[in-house]
Amino acid sequence: MTFRRTTILLLTLLTLTAPALAQEETSTFEDEPDNVSAAQPAARNLSELAGVVEQNMNQYVVPGAALAVAYKGRLVYARGFGFANLRTREPATETTLFNLASCTKAISMFGVLRLVDAGRLQLDQPVYDVIGRPPLPMRRVDPRVLQITVRQLLHHSGGWNDDSGFVTASNEVQRQAPQGMSYSEGVRILFMTPLDYAPGTQAKYANGQWNLVKYVIECAAQMPYGDFMKRELAAIGITDMRDESRGATPGEAMRYAGNPPHVVPGGPSQTPLQPSFGNWMASAVDMAKYLTAIDASRVPGISHASYDQMIAELPPPMVNEAKGAHFGLGMDTVRQTPTGFFYTKNGGKPGVHAQIVHLENGVDYVLLMNGGANADGSNFNPLGPTMKGVNQILRNCSQWPQEDLFQRYP
Repeated sequence: MTFRRTTILLLTLLTLTAPALAQEETSTFEDEPDNVSAAQPAARNLSELAGVVEQNMNQYVVPGAALAVAYKGRLVYARGFGFANLRTREPATETTLFNLASCTKAISMFGVLRLVDAGRLQLDQPVYDVIGRPPLPMRRVDPRVLQITVRQLLHHSGGWNDDSGFVTASNEVQRQAPQGMSYSEGVRILFMTPLDYAPGTQAKYANGQWNLVKYVIECAAQMPYGDFMKRELAAIGITDMRDESRGATPGEAMRYAGNPPHVVPGGPSQTPLQPSFGNWMASAVDMAKYLTAIDASRVPGISHASYDQMIAELPPPMVNEAKGAHFGLGMDTVRQTPTGFFYTKNGGKPGVHAQIVHLENGVDYVLLMNGGANADGSNFNPLGPTMKGVNQILRNCSQWPQEDLFQRYP
């Protein structure tokens, strides 16, 4: 029997528009290697990283940040900058918990691939089968809905768009149950909602599909999503991650916006068709542990076969973007270069800027920020300019420390 969790859907009093459903920024960091030109790049040093981060924090009014860098499985740099909480003057450190926003999708991808490796899930298995084939009025159901696969959800190619299909389904959820309903019942309504495109024919970023991924995980695992994920993360040495809460506690970074910075309330969004488990809170060090388990440079977190599936090109008829970039499983951008694979995942919403990156030269790094604004107070994402400088250093670093700082964070 499929595990069915009675997750209550909290409904806002706001009109259910597309922006209300797509709570997170969906922009990705596009990066090109600096070493593709014939000119020999200047040698760089890790000591330059602090200057790059602090310069951009000052320019873009970022209260706090954390940066962690691993090289071939060793943690070689980990540092916090500024403040996690401006009121209490609590400093941001490498172990401060920052909201991951959409980097949560990469964590869910890990859960899916752990289930695949354990033989409890298949990437090309129909989602309808995984969730227990709930009863549906088949005369009203597009038969293609029953063939949507787990892989397609992970590629953002499941058939519904945030600004169309998920809006329609959410409006119907609110009409039928203004006070909320179980997520499993909401999924039944979603499966009766017309598709925006044939599954597997286009890849368009959709947060709603990844809320469904969480439900797929708990049905396949036969236990609540959060409990399963914490168990699997512990297996790769991560024990401090937790889901976001309404208020900030010591050790967590507050979220800020504007200039001067003002607090952005935390906690999971309250919209239909979203499980009660929100985004993950994690430290830069823990996300470096995550990346070095995904690529098996520290510990083997997933099998070689699952890793190959994660970075594989989009299945036909979908096509790659310019310069060979494409969605990976849980990754915004995957690109093969002459020197290796580059992949990255972005997370962003008000007061949250998070990025995890794997570079072609065996470097994994994490940059987390708790705000950003222009001088005039308008919101600004500081990741792009900061990461441009960080990438230049990390791609051209001439010497790597031999010490493994992971030993300080068991």
